[in-house]
Amino acid sequence: MMGAIERLLVSSIIKNMKKTIAILGLALMMALPVSAATPFDGKIIALDAGHGNGETGAVGYCNGVEVIEADVNWAVRFELEKLLPVGTYHEVEQLSSRQDRVADAENAGSDVLISIHHNGSSNTGADYTQSFVTQKNDKIFASYIHPEIVSALVLRDAGIKNDGYGMTVYGSLPGVLTESYFVTNTDGACDFVDYQNGVTNTRVQKEAQAMYDGLLAYFTANTGGGGKGRNR
Repeated sequence: MMGAIERLLVSSIIKNMKKTIAILGLALMMALPVSAATPFDGKIIALDAGHGNGETGAVGYCNGVEVIEADVNWAVRFELEKLLPVGTYHEVEQLSSRQDRVADAENAGSDVLISIHHNGSSNTGADYTQSFVTQKNDKIFASYIHPEIVSALVLRDAGIKNDGYGMTVYGSLPGVLTESYFVTNTDGACDFVDYQNGVTNTRVQKEAQAMYDGLLAYFTANTGGGGKGRNR
């Protein structure tokens, strides 16, 4: 049988082991990275890939290869979603009515809305960046998104136009409808074909990164979000 001295030694060893385990546990907790708060926390960004659902939008060509605006819109949304934190965006359903699309974004509790479009023209040389807004809060939101796109694509800046165009005329979300470049422009069309063939740093990736940078700046400057209502 174990004597008194042996029992004391064993007890002491066990206590020391418990202390060592506790210290190691504390050190491990301190060593683990703590997730820092980001401006996207608690935010929902409604992303509308314009057209789709049987509607092509503008159609361009690169050496006879057809480039459909709806596909370009979807690709930009796809690339943007890869940059945004998980759970911070809502894919707006491609409904036939713009008003229904906005309602879908609102029902998801979204803070802001980006309706992604690309322009078209019978002039294959035409190419510039333009955005559309309706309300005051739309213009504030667009002032963060539009300049980033202009800077990223290095195209002529046709400005932010306030004429009640597109989805921004509906609902209560600060939103912007972007026409980042012309899919009917030969360079723009061929750039998208390159993207489909796996080329990186195309207009699609640049546009998505620009939208991300604009969103980050917007939510950083507007920490309260302020997005779920606007002045009518």
